[in-house]
Amino acid sequence: MKKYVLTLVMFGFLAGCIQAGDYDLMPVRKKIVAAMKGYSIDFNESDEEYIGSEGLRESDVVTNKAITVKKGEAILSDKVFDKDTFRAYIYRPNKKGALEHRSYTVRLDNKKDYELIGWVTIDGVRYSILGSEVEDYVFLFDDAGQFYKYPAKIDEGILTLLEGELFVYPSDLRIMKIAKIRDEISNVKDGYEVKYSGTKLGRIWFDYMTYDLDDNDGGQFERINFPNKPGLITINGRGLRVLKADDEAITFMILKVED
Repeated sequence: MKKYVLTLVMFGFLAGCIQAGDYDLMPVRKKIVAAMKGYSIDFNESDEEYIGSEGLRESDVVTNKAITVKKGEAILSDKVFDKDTFRAYIYRPNKKGALEHRSYTVRLDNKKDYELIGWVTIDGVRYSILGSEVEDYVFLFDDAGQFYKYPAKIDEGILTLLEGELFVYPSDLRIMKIAKIRDEISNVKDGYEVKYSGTKLGRIWFDYMTYDLDDNDGGQFERINFPNKPGLITINGRGLRVLKADDEAITFMILKVED
């Protein structure tokens, strides 16, 4: 009789471990077990990294040559930009191939980029985690691009290795890490630009814009004008010889400035 009571008590205890009231503890237990068997992931949170910045100058000044520009176009331009450089990596097989596990086969295409999910450390070695078209299943590869001997699965942010070895076909199939560089040009940081604005009231008009990002107003705009006749004019210290001007276009020559 005592053994029967003891059995009932033990059964009640186990039932309590699995379910307490209306709250099912089994999923919690599974997560704890998975965390004990699995590996934490350092997730990849950025598609690209900032490398650096440099000044970029754009000058459009040609001296001692007759030039014709239309209304609204620049006759003088000397501007400085910031060029920011970013680097991103793509991951691609070195050839077409397949990864075969006892549960499934994944084909890899060397013309396709694959997602890098993050990194994981196993037995002191850091591996990259490659996503696949099979839901939640991933593959690991080292710095040389060689695949780890077991595939893995991600559940609740934990990586768990699967039983059964991974077979790689062909055997020299690797993952290549390819760098891509992207430049991003900022707005004008410094400099000036002069645009032809046509003729009016017997005068030729220009829109003169200076740029200065260090200044609170970012620069200044001014509309300047000269008599509409052939001859010399000076804009921003540059000498220009006007040859012909009407409301459609202007023909002029920038005079060389002696050093």
